[in-house]
Amino acid sequence: MPQNQARWADKRILFVSGKGGVGKSLVAAAIAQEQARAGRKVLLVEIGDTSYYKDFWGLPAVSHEPIPLKQGFDLALWSGESCLREYVLHYLKLEKLYHLFFENKVMRSLINVAPGLNEIAILGKITSGIRRVGPPLNYDLIVVDSYATGHAMALLQAPKGMMEAIKFGPMGHHSREMEAVVQNPKLTGYIVVTLLEEMPVVETLEFNEQLKREMGVEADVVGNKFIEEPASLEDLDKMSQQNTGGLGDFAKYLKSIGERQAEFLGKLKSLSKNVSVVPLIFSNDPSQLVAGAEEALRQA
Repeated sequence: MPQNQARWADKRILFVSGKGGVGKSLVAAAIAQEQARAGRKVLLVEIGDTSYYKDFWGLPAVSHEPIPLKQGFDLALWSGESCLREYVLHYLKLEKLYHLFFENKVMRSLINVAPGLNEIAILGKITSGIRRVGPPLNYDLIVVDSYATGHAMALLQAPKGMMEAIKFGPMGHHSREMEAVVQNPKLTGYIVVTLLEEMPVVETLEFNEQLKREMGVEADVVGNKFIEEPASLEDLDKMSQQNTGGLGDFAKYLKSIGERQAEFLGKLKSLSKNVSVVPLIFSNDPSQLVAGAEEALRQA
């Protein structure tokens, strides 16, 4: 079994993050499809208020309730408000009580400014199946298309902040359980997607270092849009010296790309034990994009 597939086969939750625009949603979808093909019941979760996959796959709608996709896994969109609403309704049972307490202006204002409450609600939902809290969540794996790295760290550290503020009672108890789940490498895995360019790589290195320092866990790294060289760097160098004009300049350009990619991959491998690449895929077809990324991850 390829290294990545073996590494993720026993995980119950996978968080996929990365600097904005690096292709984390594509990689999250590829991982969900790969694991579904391996026979697992998979839920791909977007977090936030709007869905990327709605337009990507041309879906009529994506909502809090999971919907099945022809790709073989389910898809849902979870926001802080939708997760909090579901949690409260599960215990209050009556929707009228929910509206009475949570839909008035004063309470909504408090919810909107409460530090970390949206993150706690989302993380509580993501970990609820493992913790056996709230409505049943019967999936073998939840792949989370998470926030970009900065906000993702705030999401993962929300339980710690809540525990410091509320040490006792149900909220303190649930926060301790959430933290235990996200810090357990047997249950939860982390994947950071990056382009092999300076700024995304720097942000990836910083995020992985913070994960190790603050949570004692390490992320796998996926370098997206890797340009596969048509020849070795040595051969490209010879071509650039032997040919004048367009061909020589093109060989020199390809050599510079190869050297830069090798440099950034070296930096990533110095920090993470598991670094893989997804090639630059020339297609506008979502199925081909996901399939190409899936194949690259499977073979890594």
